[in-house]
Amino acid sequence: MSVHPPTIADIAARMAITDVLHRYCRAMDRMDRPLALSCWHADGTDEHTPLFAGSAEGFIDWVWQLHAPMIGTRHCLSNIQIEIAGDRAWSESYWDVRLRVQDENGLTDIVGGGRYLDYLECREGQWAIVHRRSVHDWDRVDPVKATMADSATTLEPHNPDAPLYPASRDNADPSYAFLGGHQTRFP
Repeated sequence: MSVHPPTIADIAARMAITDVLHRYCRAMDRMDRPLALSCWHADGTDEHTPLFAGSAEGFIDWVWQLHAPMIGTRHCLSNIQIEIAGDRAWSESYWDVRLRVQDENGLTDIVGGGRYLDYLECREGQWAIVHRRSVHDWDRVDPVKATMADSATTLEPHNPDAPLYPASRDNADPSYAFLGGHQTRFP
């Protein structure tokens, strides 16, 4: 691999591909199915083996059933490496996921990490995933013994009368109004 100064087209492609990768994380955390599907081309495929292998739409249908009952999820990417060859690209990105579930035993956090190996193409000016392979590196499951909201760990609020912006796993999340440009006044 030779190192050469990136062209404007290379930089634009890297930004567009990085946006696709981050958009997937946002879609999963906000349970935004159309946004999730926009990360793959219509004929895209996904391997989250041994849990799932098949079409991207089939993966989204499968993972939606798993994520729907969860209280909260957090998907984060780092160490994104992208190789571009014209209208094709390959990327490796490290993922960290945090999943919170509640059952008869209380709250449980599932924490894990791995890597996405993605093959992407730019079709009709749009970068999207053609095939994703998820590589699982590690995980663990922990019972939640306390949270910041518990009386034993409560943090003293500086301004208790300030509005609270609770997270929501759908388009009621404050980010939709904020990112959509509907936020016209900042406190």
